[in-house]
Amino acid sequence: MPIRSATAALGLAAALLCPRPGGAEPARITLQDAFALARQHAPALVEARARVEAARGPVASAAPLLRENPQLDFQIGPRRLSNGDPGVDVAVGLAQPFELGGKQGLRREAARAGLSMEEARLRDAERRVLGDVAAAYLRLLEAREHLKLVNAAAEAAARTVQATERRYEAGDVPAVDVNVAKVAHARARAEAQVAEGEVAALRAELEGRLGQRAGSPVTYDDDLRSLARAAPRAAPEGGGPRADLVALEQEQARAKAAATLGRRQVLPDVTLGARYQKEADETVFLGTLSVPLPFFARGQEARLVGEADASRAEGELRAARIVVPAQVQAATDRYRASRDALGALEEILPLLDDNEALAQRSYDAGEMDLAAFLLIRRDTLEARAAWLDGLLRVALARVQIEVETGALP
Repeated sequence: MPIRSATAALGLAAALLCPRPGGAEPARITLQDAFALARQHAPALVEARARVEAARGPVASAAPLLRENPQLDFQIGPRRLSNGDPGVDVAVGLAQPFELGGKQGLRREAARAGLSMEEARLRDAERRVLGDVAAAYLRLLEAREHLKLVNAAAEAAARTVQATERRYEAGDVPAVDVNVAKVAHARARAEAQVAEGEVAALRAELEGRLGQRAGSPVTYDDDLRSLARAAPRAAPEGGGPRADLVALEQEQARAKAAATLGRRQVLPDVTLGARYQKEADETVFLGTLSVPLPFFARGQEARLVGEADASRAEGELRAARIVVPAQVQAATDRYRASRDALGALEEILPLLDDNEALAQRSYDAGEMDLAAFLLIRRDTLEARAAWLDGLLRVALARVQIEVETGALP
């Protein structure tokens, strides 16, 4: 992660977790801020980064020129000479194992492919995590706007109860209208309570995806309409295939190297060395050669497992190359349909304000009965809720395009 983004994430995390003085304004968290926090703290990314660090171990192990260390042995012991005098035997040897058939190079190739695979999986995990964070953030914004809508409806229902009670006292409406108005008010208050609980639940869900809970009041503040109307970002040019495809390619390369290494086990490794021996008054210098005979252990497991893994990765990669374009096309079609539907809903927004105002004046003037008035207001509420749902649907579809094309992160 770039240093600037990491610094911003750390600063934002400190602002969230440190207590605030009384009366201070709550921290404002935008979608980009949420992305920075997720990159730093999301559990899936923490795990993926740990896997990358673990994959550096085999690379470091395969980096030296030779896999095995030289072996030094020393022997000493008493000896009785033929004339009965005591003597000493001394032997010193130095041996170095050598692998044949390019086995160490294959280990390096497999280790580097494994590291590249985990790095690609980290990028893919970030792509998916940021998509989930964006979706949770957008749902929270929509739930907050919906809460405002149903709260306003509950206040309007309360005013309707008061107006109906005055008209009943004046003898303009029957008692049943008062009961109907109170029932409508109760339903509106219940909807507001459910909406308030949904906001709290979605907030907790978002903070869980971010990997931390805020220790002080924060507000997740962005304009849902602006996020919905923003054009989908394109994947960077020259960025190559999507990260999950890269991960499968590297997994296949690692498996092929492991399978080749298994096949090369039929070539015996050799150990070369030199040995100095002193027996009483005789001194000997020897060169040594050790060759294991691969009669039984011939790399069968490594070869079979590597070939199976390579075949599986090849099949998954072939399927993914078909699935990914289909996913991009599906996300694009969904986005276009949602955008067109939102345009149709936005055309009627001015009519909703007019209808509500006209219906209120007609009811106050006694020109409209309560049932018709409540029906118009309920229809207006549902239309506005449908518009909010349309904003959310377009914003989610835009995010999905960016996830499928790899524009996120």
